[in-house]
Amino acid sequence: MTRLLHIVIPGSSGQVGTILARHLHAQGHHVTVLARNKYTVPWRVIVWDGTSLGDWAATLDGADVLINLSGRSVNCRYTTKNRAEIKESRTATTYLLGVALGQLARPPRLWMNASTATIYRHALDRPMDEATGEIGGRECGVPSAWRFSIDVATAWERILPTPAESLFAAPSP
Repeated sequence: MTRLLHIVIPGSSGQVGTILARHLHAQGHHVTVLARNKYTVPWRVIVWDGTSLGDWAATLDGADVLINLSGRSVNCRYTTKNRAEIKESRTATTYLLGVALGQLARPPRLWMNASTATIYRHALDRPMDEATGEIGGRECGVPSAWRFSIDVATAWERILPTPAESLFAAPSP
């Protein structure tokens, strides 16, 4: 029998998050989403503002998995204001989640943070992945929108703790 998990998904009110939450819930997992607004779905929804610690942090204590999908939609015009909101909404919420995890007795054993494949150079010569991919943005003729996406992704990833940072490491079994 498969072990059922408690999975917390901040930012799951968008397209990807809704599909993921629906799938995990249908498999019988206990799904809790952190969203800026309350809405009706078969899984648990907890309201958070994404900017400050609150009662929502308690739902992370004892959870098995944290899947962070937080961030303003990129489905917009890349105005100066929207670019700032896109970047800040990802880095600030990721930092906030790290602070919350650092205060828990039993933080999730796995933290997944959705980023973007746009971090890698545009390549037709070989696949780009986390192990061997090349960070893009320096290629000749790269559109500014791509450089922006790369900047967002690298800033977002810099906020994530490394496994060596014991403040965020899950306790040993």
